[in-house]
Amino acid sequence: MSDLRMIISRIANPPVPATNRQEIHEALRKEYLDTIPSRLGLIAKFLGSYNWMAGDHLTYADFLVYDVLDFHRLLFNPKHFNGFPTLVAYMERFENLKGVKEFLVTMEKMPTNRPGVAFFGNSKDFKPKED
Repeated sequence: MSDLRMIISRIANPPVPATNRQEIHEALRKEYLDTIPSRLGLIAKFLGSYNWMAGDHLTYADFLVYDVLDFHRLLFNPKHFNGFPTLVAYMERFENLKGVKEFLVTMEKMPTNRPGVAFFGNSKDFKPKED
């Protein structure tokens, strides 16, 4: 998960001079798009038929996995999840956890430093591209 997180952060905020950041961002983003199905497939395979990453028990790992998957929804078109119903169900299950559901509602109203803010402003205003 940390590898995916680093890749996504690099795409959203490339460490390059401000003059061509958008151009670099788009190039990295397009390069990554082709790998999304295989990356999501690996996560879906690991999850299998379990509710959580550690089987039937929610753990800290689920918070990390959800965060990475949510970044994918934010930076890329959510349609990439269409072929992975277990991941869609996993994210819905996580989002409906007591406490998490209420937290996500408050997050919609807050400024964020999520990946993509440098290019898209506040994430609540961001609309994914049609990849």
